[in-house]
Amino acid sequence: MTLFKTDDTRPIYSYPREDAASLRASFEHLLAQSLPEQAYQTFIERHTQLVPREFVQNHGVHFKLVFRQLPFGADYKSDLFFLSKSTDDWHCVFVELERPQAKFFKPRSNEFSSDFVAGLHQINSWRAWFLNPANRQYFLDSTLADVRKPLGHNPAFMKYVLVIGRRGEYEDNQVRQRLVKAQESDEFHIISYDSLMEDLVSKEPLYIASRHNEYVEILSDEVFGENIFATMAPEQISVSAALLEKIRTHRTNCHRMENGKTVEIFRFVENRLRVRK
Repeated sequence: MTLFKTDDTRPIYSYPREDAASLRASFEHLLAQSLPEQAYQTFIERHTQLVPREFVQNHGVHFKLVFRQLPFGADYKSDLFFLSKSTDDWHCVFVELERPQAKFFKPRSNEFSSDFVAGLHQINSWRAWFLNPANRQYFLDSTLADVRKPLGHNPAFMKYVLVIGRRGEYEDNQVRQRLVKAQESDEFHIISYDSLMEDLVSKEPLYIASRHNEYVEILSDEVFGENIFATMAPEQISVSAALLEKIRTHRTNCHRMENGKTVEIFRFVENRLRVRK
């Protein structure tokens, strides 16, 4: 099967975006409350313009797809995970979400708090696990093989993002700024929850998904893009009944070749996708 686009490459459908000001106000209201960590992750998953865009390359978030609670190894799960590719390589981006109420520093001190140290330890544990070449290759071959394409043969680099606390704790203190910055590297960035609210107007909404052994389950009920359907085998994708109905009514300029005939992508997949009961 061959994927191609017609000469008219304008999207036939538009991506639904939330009003940036309203989303920011709602998220600020949530951040002001002391809630379990899962409450903040759930909100981000439902309003995916808030998903961090650290380490995104020129092709954007791959397939517009973000995995939640992606497992790797026997003991680890990344709160959020996405791929991003360029022509030359892939970034595998692991996101750890700590509480927005967590502190970077101890009171009246420039010594790191136990919350921040715990977050750093979590990221370092992940990094150490991937330093084992066998672990790294197993993850790429077993967890990502059906998603990391096209150009699946290109090298992949592990990247890590720690989301924690609020910027106001250190933004007016250069010593504290430098201490936090000193913990970062080319493969590891630290951001506050304030950073998630920056430049919301330019951030496209994304699919939220979970990883299963034989397929990817898209948890979102809206159509945000076509590339995942144009590239993966439809039998490797599970969707809700609500999303399937929207797929049936969407049209796009992208097609696949099947038995010598061109078939519009959503028409090609609509009767082949797994459907979540």
